[in-house]
Amino acid sequence: MSLSEAQKNELMTLQKLARQYEGIIRTSRNAEQQGKAKIELKKIRDKMEAIAPGGSGDQFLQANPGTTPTYGKKKSIEDIGDTYPTLGKLPMTRISPNSDELEINVLGSVLVAWENTFYPALGKIKLDFALSAERDSHFTVLESLKRQMKILCETIEDIPRAVREDSKTQLKDMRTRQQRQFMFDGGAFLKKIYEFWKSVYEDIQANGPKCFNKDDHIMVDARLEVANFFQGKSVRETARFTVMFLHEAIEALNLPDLPVDKNKNQR
Repeated sequence: MSLSEAQKNELMTLQKLARQYEGIIRTSRNAEQQGKAKIELKKIRDKMEAIAPGGSGDQFLQANPGTTPTYGKKKSIEDIGDTYPTLGKLPMTRISPNSDELEINVLGSVLVAWENTFYPALGKIKLDFALSAERDSHFTVLESLKRQMKILCETIEDIPRAVREDSKTQLKDMRTRQQRQFMFDGGAFLKKIYEFWKSVYEDIQANGPKCFNKDDHIMVDARLEVANFFQGKSVRETARFTVMFLHEAIEALNLPDLPVDKNKNQR
């Protein structure tokens, strides 16, 4: 079976996602998380079979083990804005001097921007009680992700300092597990807040009842220099930019479709 370029790119993307889920299944100690990962992995494999039935997909992937699809993504975190202009409007840097994984650095930069720049501004948007409480709950998740990132940074920087080869190997294994968990949890967080702010923005555009100050402008504490990005911008524009930023972050990270826990918002 002859595969088109689009099919080849799709197969390589799905293979990358499959490997992420395989890593989660191998390393996660959370039975529920493992179960969800196994379900998603089966969906991915079924989709790969549908694209290239009869083993032709496997033959292609085996013949191209080092090939990765390109969608204009840059290898350098400093160049990410060339492909994702909204992301590029805020600082995109390595999470630590020796962090070389593009996706990890993008995720870390997005979380830093979310805390320092978005959080102070988005807190000025007046939402109804239920949405306000849900928005506040996001900060707790962010704090947990920051702790994960701190531990990951320490592991990354410990690797070149290790003297013994067995210590280096152990640290590299730790780094791999921590990176997978960070991407899994961080990806779930980004998708959750994206859906939240997308819903808020759509309500604002429809002049709905969820936002009480949709015609106001953002005024943040002038002492918070990093938060001044949104200073004077309208609530509508701030919500729109937030949705675009999160959409580009999810696209840049090539995040798998994580299953949504529909009961979370009912607790």
